[in-house]
Amino acid sequence: MASTVAVTFNVDCSCTEHGEEVFLVGSHKKLGAWDPTEALPCSTSAATFPRWMSKAAKLPNGSRIEFKVVIRGPRGNRWEHGENRLLQVELPLAAEAKKIVSLTWGEAGVKDAEDEDIVGALPTAGEFFRRTSSPGGDGPLSKIMEPGTAMQKRGSRHLCRNNDGQVNQEMTRTPSLLLINFEKFNEEAARHEKELDAIEERAQLNRLQRKMKSTHLIERMAKITDTVDSSKMVLLQGFNWESWRSGGGDWYSVIGKRIQMLHDMGFTDLWLPPCSQSVAPQGYLPSQLFNLDGSKYGSQAALETLLEKCHKHGIRCLADIVINHRCGDKQDSQGRWNQFSSGMTTRPSFAGVGDWGGWAITLGDQYSDGSGMHAPGKADGKFDAAPDIDHRNPKVQDSINIWLRWLRLQVGFDGWRFDFAKGYGAEFVGRYCSKSHPAWAVGELWTDMHYDHHGLCYNQDKHRQALVDWVNATGKKSTAFDFTTKGILQEACRLTQFWRLRDCNGKPPGLIGWLPGYAVTFIDNHDTGSTQRHWPFPDDKVMMGYAYILTHPGIPSVFWDHIMDWGDEHRKKIASLLKARRDSGIPVDAPVNIQCADDTLYLAEIGQPPALRVALGPRPAGQPDMNYWSHGPNGHGYRVWVKRTATPQVYTSLGPTPEATPLASRANSPRSRKSEEGLRVGTEALTAETLKLMDSSQLRKLRDRLQAMLQATETALEMKRR
Repeated sequence: MASTVAVTFNVDCSCTEHGEEVFLVGSHKKLGAWDPTEALPCSTSAATFPRWMSKAAKLPNGSRIEFKVVIRGPRGNRWEHGENRLLQVELPLAAEAKKIVSLTWGEAGVKDAEDEDIVGALPTAGEFFRRTSSPGGDGPLSKIMEPGTAMQKRGSRHLCRNNDGQVNQEMTRTPSLLLINFEKFNEEAARHEKELDAIEERAQLNRLQRKMKSTHLIERMAKITDTVDSSKMVLLQGFNWESWRSGGGDWYSVIGKRIQMLHDMGFTDLWLPPCSQSVAPQGYLPSQLFNLDGSKYGSQAALETLLEKCHKHGIRCLADIVINHRCGDKQDSQGRWNQFSSGMTTRPSFAGVGDWGGWAITLGDQYSDGSGMHAPGKADGKFDAAPDIDHRNPKVQDSINIWLRWLRLQVGFDGWRFDFAKGYGAEFVGRYCSKSHPAWAVGELWTDMHYDHHGLCYNQDKHRQALVDWVNATGKKSTAFDFTTKGILQEACRLTQFWRLRDCNGKPPGLIGWLPGYAVTFIDNHDTGSTQRHWPFPDDKVMMGYAYILTHPGIPSVFWDHIMDWGDEHRKKIASLLKARRDSGIPVDAPVNIQCADDTLYLAEIGQPPALRVALGPRPAGQPDMNYWSHGPNGHGYRVWVKRTATPQVYTSLGPTPEATPLASRANSPRSRKSEEGLRVGTEALTAETLKLMDSSQLRKLRDRLQAMLQATETALEMKRR
């Protein structure tokens, strides 16, 4: 048997244009070892175009070569879609054998030009003409098949003379039944039937498991996911960058002990950290997607227990979905970490889902083996720490859809937070949401804001337009974190430049000014704050920031550190703001009437009719009509007023206390019954005397308190009479 075979490739490539060239790149070094710069070139001529022919490449006899066709031109490299082509090089001839392989761009399979055995000299590239020798014309030629296949489509060979006078070999194109190995054929048939039976058995098992588990989950989750009202939603990020170190590797239990408190504070949604096995302990370099026991935050059982506890308290849970990139857990033959395992061990019907190879990585990535389908798309797909996933690959999409449905129906998550959303197209977020049906979703589209030599530019319309475009590209299947509002708000508070909080049209300058129903506002997260502090809100201005986002439209998000690690007083201040928002009942898209926005004061009324009034900055905002407004939370640099109701509420900068109980609820106490009339008369007299001194700024606070007492007393008396 010859040690090498001189293989010439004949490529029918009708999609080539002027200025483009055709190359073959593959697993063997003669084909560039998947390096497009070392690929085997092809040539053509005016007479043979669009057929291209390569020079002879000496390939080892008996080898299996994977390859693809690449078109190189002014527009860059264009790779064939689909699986790699497979060439089995095996010629039982003495001396150096030669072979012509014919193929067509975009069509699966590889075809012999003459047969597997070619004898005699081959025509040079550009001079090769196939003779149409059979009356029926050229039909499909035999594919090169893997050795050992039971039924091989072969033909007999004979010599013929081409139109140009050259002698060539030709073959008949009807398979010979004499070449069938019936013993192997029967073995393959039996094995195929067994595989079909196993597939059906796995499918039945899958249906049974899903029915038993999912029915219970769907009933439980439906109570809190089918009635999502974004106007009542408040999200808590339930972790920081160092949470994986806490709780002895069981962060889920740490959160679980605080669920009652979170419910009492008014949180409706909880964002949990990435739950899959990860190369990095924080979870943002995922590897085995289905392996939840490999997480540094706790086991799958602990996670499911936490989710069930949250659901019992009416709290939805969002999973952190990291799908821009993925870390391989095995190396390929070239030492690249691009072989992926799913980590699924308990569901036979999921076998192979998420088991990826180099084909799942975008072309041009440092981890790519060249067998992928696409280069990165319009989105910035660069992420140097791990292989970038090709979301345009249907196999990738199918795997992710199955994984998300599993998280939803098997594990019990309610929604998604999409990490590093700038790394892949927003349309894929829309597709994944359409397939997995989350209660809601939010994407992290963190892009650079616009600066000049003075610092942050006033106009950030381009930045928030990118957020609007992203939300629209998802088909409005997902909301987006309002990075525009964060950037402007923290700069306004840090520099005391509150003029930044009103755009040129008199509206809020962030996403909440354009698309409030799809804006998730926040102060900090595990990236911007925590121990990383990539873009932190000024620590001494954090409460001023919360006074803004918790009184304005959008879906507010609170960071774990600010209610758990910054002390009880800080938590009570945030709880008081949450209560004011809840009591006011402002909708997610409430209009904002900005009455002042200059260097030292921001003053706005939110809602129609106004339900909240907020002032930020060192300058006094003056007193509003206290017949309409009641005092709400206040603190360093901020003050909030809430629209009066039939039952006034009392707010303090330290949040709800026993003294903050509505006065009406104490109207029937013995003390109240004994002295209510005297209290009313005395309060009226004192208030009348005090109102004469209203020009004195020192008595303003006293005036407001007395008016509130009078109103509360009258309300209590009225309720008692009823």
